[in-house]
Amino acid sequence: MNLPYSIHKINFVICIFKNDKDENTGAIIVLHYLAFQLANRGHNVYIFCDPIYPHENIFTINSNITKADNFMETLTWEPFTYNNGNTVSIYYNSIGGNIFNTTNVVRWILYHNQKEIEDSWSDTDVCFNLNNFKTYYNNDADKLSVIDYKSDIFFNENRKNRKGFCHIIHKNTPPNGEFIFNEINSTNITNWKEKGYSYLQSLLNSYEYMVTYDHASFYTIAAIMCGCKVIILNPNGNSYEALESANTGTDILLPLEFRLNFPIFMFGVAYGWDDIQWANDTIDLVPPYIEKFKEYDSITIDRFVKYWENKLNIN
Repeated sequence: MNLPYSIHKINFVICIFKNDKDENTGAIIVLHYLAFQLANRGHNVYIFCDPIYPHENIFTINSNITKADNFMETLTWEPFTYNNGNTVSIYYNSIGGNIFNTTNVVRWILYHNQKEIEDSWSDTDVCFNLNNFKTYYNNDADKLSVIDYKSDIFFNENRKNRKGFCHIIHKNTPPNGEFIFNEINSTNITNWKEKGYSYLQSLLNSYEYMVTYDHASFYTIAAIMCGCKVIILNPNGNSYEALESANTGTDILLPLEFRLNFPIFMFGVAYGWDDIQWANDTIDLVPPYIEKFKEYDSITIDRFVKYWENKLNIN
């Protein structure tokens, strides 16, 4: 495939080989949503699977995923040629090296980084951070916040009969993590994927609290948008270990420090059991706050596009 050259467009090649039919995870969804947002701003976007959010400016490069005996995945794709003058590849932060061999490279930090992967990057690569996730060389160019809030699905029905706890088994749940779930009689709603987002919305409108060991998840956003307060368990244990207390110089992260690091969780979220009153008192502030965050997201995308238009002299 020959990626076109135009003085008016950038070719963004995004490292996406899966869509939500294959793997319904937050990282996969935000990558696809970024593809849509860049395409919607008039640039060409190339990905390696069918788009979740179709657009006339999104093109698919044929690819194949195979799994080896050790369960590692091997990626192959149709060869493509490109012009240095208008092509930028975008990798999420768990991808090492530069597998597409492009000159202009973006590293999008979607979670706390691993040093051995970051060591494989070039000094000329440009980092953008989804939030305030940890990197080892502090070389972020700017924020790039891209979230599909699914506001048409996740909203508060203001039910009067909310009660109890629910949880979703997700990353950072320790081996003995279900002990607390059992102690508080929390309902496991991990199987929501079998019935879809509308079913999850109904569940999150039924419970008073969702408990989680994951300090950075879209599930938390979905829950508070539905009026279900979130309690982050074991906040100073393994779930926050990757941050290595970078901003505090201590092993103890206070709730305010957590919220400053992850402002999307400012309201309706308790950082530990002792912080529940904050979640109770602020849950009603979530809807207007999310609307402001949508505006913020759009601004970060505009800045990202402008950065590359200026760097590549795209008119």
